[in-house]
Order: sequence, then structure tokens, then C-alpha cells
Amino acid sequence: MAHTYAAAQRLYLPGFGLPVNFKPNAGSSQRYKAGLVYPSAVLYWHVDAMTVRERNMLEVMNQLTDKDEWERKIFDETIVEKWRKEAVSAEPQLTTWSRYTFTNSQGFTDQMFNFCIAELRDKARVYKDTKIVRIFDTAAAVVKSDTIVSPELKKDITKAVADLLEDVPDRLKDWHPGSNQQVLDLVHPSLFPLVYGRTRILPDSTIGLGDCLKSTGSGELIPVPPAEEGIETEYDSNKVMPTPTNLWSTKFQWLPCEAKFTTDGNLKIESYINNLHPIKHKALYPLVEQVLDAAVPLWDEVLGFVGTNPFSDEYKRIDSKDADYIFDESEDAETEDEEEEDEDDWDHERNKASLDKDRTLILPDPHDYGVKDKEQAVTSYKDHLRTTFASQGLQVIVKLANIMLTPDEPTYEGGSWHVEGQLNERICATAIYYYDSENVTDSYLGFRQKVDTYGPEDNAHSQDDYGGLEFLFDITQHESAVQDIGRVKTSEGRLIAFPNVMQHRVSPFALQDPTKPGHRKIIALFLVDPHTRVISTANVPPQRKDWWFDVLRENGSLQAFPEELAQHINDDVEGWPMGMEEAKVLREELMEERRAYIPKVENTVYSQEFSFCEH
Repeated sequence: MAHTYAAAQRLYLPGFGLPVNFKPNAGSSQRYKAGLVYPSAVLYWHVDAMTVRERNMLEVMNQLTDKDEWERKIFDETIVEKWRKEAVSAEPQLTTWSRYTFTNSQGFTDQMFNFCIAELRDKARVYKDTKIVRIFDTAAAVVKSDTIVSPELKKDITKAVADLLEDVPDRLKDWHPGSNQQVLDLVHPSLFPLVYGRTRILPDSTIGLGDCLKSTGSGELIPVPPAEEGIETEYDSNKVMPTPTNLWSTKFQWLPCEAKFTTDGNLKIESYINNLHPIKHKALYPLVEQVLDAAVPLWDEVLGFVGTNPFSDEYKRIDSKDADYIFDESEDAETEDEEEEDEDDWDHERNKASLDKDRTLILPDPHDYGVKDKEQAVTSYKDHLRTTFASQGLQVIVKLANIMLTPDEPTYEGGSWHVEGQLNERICATAIYYYDSENVTDSYLGFRQKVDTYGPEDNAHSQDDYGGLEFLFDITQHESAVQDIGRVKTSEGRLIAFPNVMQHRVSPFALQDPTKPGHRKIIALFLVDPHTRVISTANVPPQRKDWWFDVLRENGSLQAFPEELAQHINDDVEGWPMGMEEAKVLREELMEERRAYIPKVENTVYSQEFSFCEH
């Protein structure tokens, strides 16, 4: 249904009536502005560095929760002892920890393993009710589930996508530009996006899913924003960009659909999904709704966790300040040091090498698992979104894509590190459902995040004596302040969600049997921050000329014309709606803008370096 508002309720959204770079202005907090927006990797997010040992604990817990029936096996002492033998490894004698004789091994102690088991036993009790498990949870978290989407729904999605989106002539297949015909776009938000100065909007009414096609061509033009609205000057409520940078687009915006919460708590899509036909592809809408319903509890966890995990109380399993040195006080060691200092006491590098020979780095263990740890593990954020945004619903950008491998092109090289969308889309979280994989090797989604430089610096060290810190945190002096968090296996049937405070990257994978084709198929859902809504498909009539032409056929407007002549009429229509050829040209421009966006983010937000100075 279309809804008409009074003139006094004219639309005011970023990019139409409000600046593109509009932000709520109601005070600030350490992490983000008074809870009025969720943080992103670009704005309002920085966390403490994590020790390698804690990261290894997170990886062990991630792998254990990949095991079938892990929630039962975690209480079986016989099985747990088998896992212990697999996980626990001897601690190296770290008299050779430094960069001079570097070792990557940091050992995995019984104390670390015991902590992991205690935490997973608490998480298993939650999992039995929710069917989801939180992993890599320090300041932020990733959530995964292999059962929240039913096998029946997976089967229905596979069939519907094959029938409605994949079964098209080769000339109509939309291979993602630059993918070497490996990535097949079935529904992609970069095609027919909002184009400032080109797209039309209904200024005082909205359109529903059932009648959206009738509104094609109506509305007023969305003006091109002033160039200064594309500039960002801050990336934290307390910090400014080194150089003001164009991080907001004044050209494009992906268009989300509107989804409303029903009385039973489920979501109902109420405006068209961009590039998913509301009539021809009608059977897919309830299936996407069900995946969206499944994603909401995962988003509850990742956003609730981020939103209630204050900087001042950032959770740690291992305190890096527990690391220490044991010095060799033998007479031989002292004599050798004195001789070297007499010979060449100005040579810092040589002195450090000598010092390393006479001390052992003691790596920290986790504290004993306690009440605070249990609280961290079992706290759930159930119904966070349904409760907070019950009346307004959610805005979601939808993408469906297949990665197709053949014996001629048997390897997918993987993606680049990125965050989803530009700032215009205000994406706060992503959910990806891997519904079909065939004849491909294991694939992973990797995560990393920027970290504060002052965390490692707080560990006492003398001038230029930072090798132990580099080893403890797996960081390097004068390199970018970014840490890998871990990677999640993207197995068939798995739903993964994560907040947009993390960069992520698809790892390479290949054909299992190189003589046969293979594929991996996904539905990706990008959640727009509900605190600051954006222009959606409820405001923008469909922009596709081919959809408009179908309406003309159905209402009899072209009945008097032979098919060939009707097609000529369609081809000759210029201006509006937008044809496929123009849409693909604009998509190239959008992609080029976003390719340029990645290094902008790297060169501004991720340009901070570790620089260890004397304390």
C-alpha cells in the first residue's frame, strides 16, 4: 500500500533535506555519540591491542565450536581431555624471543585451555536456547550459527534462486565487473542505486511493495549535494582526521528496503528489494524475510555487545602487564655484558642483542575463570533490535551472489580488506548466509580491526627496547595499528553476523576436484543503522526501464503495437526510467569511487602507527 503524508511531514533524510554527512548532535561518549549511532570501523571505534596468546585462545574456542555437537561434547571429560592433548603445546624457552632469533611460537598452556573450556561450557548453556554462539568476543564479536536457518528453508532458497534468478540466457547473466566471470551478481545494490542529480524521490509519501511499479517515473529530482558535505573531519568523538577527507559520497547511495516488525515479532518486507522484481521474483521475498528473521538474533548479539561494552571496562582474558622478564644473574652473563659495554656501549642494537641473551620473556597466562568471565560469556542481548526499534522497523540492503569456479578458472583469489559500504549507507552490521557450496575447498572470512597505539606502550620498557612488545602483541614498530582477530569457516548452511567496526576479507579457495565445476552461493544482508535512517526504496520509485516496460505491457498501453515495434519504443525512450546500459556505466563509476574509498580509509583512519617511546 502507498501511504500519503500531510505536507507538514515532508521527508527529511540525509541527502534530501538533511546534509549527506548529517550526524545526531546530542553529546558524546568515549566510544560513540551518546548511543545515537552504532560505531563503524571508520567512525567512533578504537580498541586496545590484544595479546597473541588471547587471540590463540579465541581461535581454539572458534575451532571447538565448529565441531558437531560441541555443546554436548564440551561437558564430556573424556572428549575434553582429547582436545587438551591437541591444543596444549609446550612453552618455548623465550631467551630467543627477539627479532634477532625470532620464533612465532608462544605455547598454549593448560591454564589457557582450562579457561577456554570453562567459557565454552557457559556459552553452551546459552547456545542450547539460542542456537547461536559468539566468537572472537573482546571489544566486539562475531556470531555464527549452523542451525538457525532450517534445512527446509535452505532447500527452498536454493530452488527459488535457481528457477527465478539463475535460469536466464547467458547474455543476461550479470558477471561482476573485474571478476573474470567468477562472481555472478544475482541481486546487487550497485546496480540502479540512488544517483544524486538523477534519481527521483517522493517528497511527502511512501510506496509499498504491492504498488511500487505504478509509481515509476514520479517524484522530484534529488539534488546533487554540495561538495563539502562529502568531507569527514573526525573519526572519533575525541579525535580528528589527520587531514579532512572525502569519506561521504556526493554521487551515490545504495538503496535499502524497509522491513517492519509484525505483532508476532517477525519482520515483513514492505518496500521492494532493489533489483529483485516484486512480481516476477515474488516467491523469493518471503524466503529473504525468513533469512532476515534468522539474522536479527545474531545482529542483536553483535550490536548489543558493541553498544554495552564501554571502553573503560574493555574485557580481557589476559592482562599484558603480567608479562615480565627473568634476568640471568650468573657471573658469566655479567662479565660478558660488561665487556660488550666497554667495547661498544654506543651500539644500541648490539646491546639489545646482548641483553636478550641474559633474560627470559615470561608470557602471561589468563587469570582464573571467575564471575566476571561468566557474566561476559552468558550475557545475551535478545530482542535488542525488536525492543529498541519496534515501531520504525529496520532498513536492509540485500545482495545475492554466486562465486563460480571451472576447470579453466579453478581458483578464487579472495578479496581485499574492506568495510561494507561508504559512510552514506550507514551500515552498522552484516549477516551472510552461505546456502549452497559444491566442490570447493574450505573457505574463510577473515577479520581485523584498528587498535589504539597507547595500549602496548603502557607496558614498561626502556628506550628502543620494544622487541618484547612486538612479540607479545604480534605488532611492529612504525607499522599500521591494525590487528588480525581471526577467521571463520564459511561452511554451507552457516549464518555469520558481525558489526561494521571490523574490516573483513574473503580468503582464497579453489575447486576440490579440479576436473569439475564448483560454486559457493550467498545471501548478504547489510543492516542500516536504525538510529539514523537513510533514503530507501519506500521513498524512491523503481528506476529500471525494463520494469516500467513490463507495466506498460500488463496495463495494455502497448496492446496496439506489434512486439517488435513495442520494443523499439522501449529502446527509444530516453531520460527516465534508467536503461540497463546507463545503469552499468553508473555502476562502474560507483565501483571506481569505492575502490578509491578503500585507500582513503587506509590512509586516514588506519594510518596510525605503533611508535614506542621511552616512558
